[in-house]
Amino acid sequence: MAESMVSAGEAARRLGVAPATIQRWVDSGVLHAERTVGGHRRIYVTELRRLIAANRRADINRPLTDWVAALLSGDPRKVKAALVASRQMSESWADTADSVASAIAEIGRRWEAGSCRVFEEHAASEALHRAAAMCAGEILCPNDTPRVALFTIEGERHTLGLSLAELVFAEAGWHVLWLGEGAPADELKVLVTQLKPDLLAVSASSASSPAAISRYQETLIRAASPARIPLVLAGSGLWAAASRAHRVVSFRDLQGLIPRLHKRARNR
Repeated sequence: MAESMVSAGEAARRLGVAPATIQRWVDSGVLHAERTVGGHRRIYVTELRRLIAANRRADINRPLTDWVAALLSGDPRKVKAALVASRQMSESWADTADSVASAIAEIGRRWEAGSCRVFEEHAASEALHRAAAMCAGEILCPNDTPRVALFTIEGERHTLGLSLAELVFAEAGWHVLWLGEGAPADELKVLVTQLKPDLLAVSASSASSPAAISRYQETLIRAASPARIPLVLAGSGLWAAASRAHRVVSFRDLQGLIPRLHKRARNR
């Protein structure tokens, strides 16, 4: 009889962690996973049982607890110190960003459960925004470097992922054009013409409706196509597959994609 397998999302639900955490555990060898023909991770149920039975979940989650505490302090200086310390112990800003993303998801779960107040969640978000911006500002980029515009779809207010993506791009030597929340769809053509980016990295969360994401994506493609500008589509929103568009679900995914994008930018 074939052994039962579950998706990374279902594994995350069963273990009570964020999907990005599952991806990190698979990459680091904590969990063994297979890939489908389409490239999706599938994890054996026995792997989940082994992880729980070995009581490793508490040990693995201890850094997550530390991250949550740092973010809920609401102090940008403490969050920056945590970011810098994590980066020193990890291989890249992408690894740190995925760890922080797991902590953000945990705070979201606490808010939904009523154990985290709205003002605490807002303070944590603002502290991370400011801390990440300080860290990114300290990364020196060459003068002649590709340019990436970072923004969310129109009406989308979740920009924490963009703050972390800025660190990943900056570390890879890209000049970041931070636009943040909701570039209007009717300004996208002007944005491309005026800023002349080599890449558009756009985020949408599951809070945005699939219809809104689809409409914005169509306008985005029309604006980017004449200049042959590639797209990175990020966040938990429901993006559609499209030519010259790259879907990423973790910061490690983004890190792996950037060298290809860098080469393409140089050849434009």
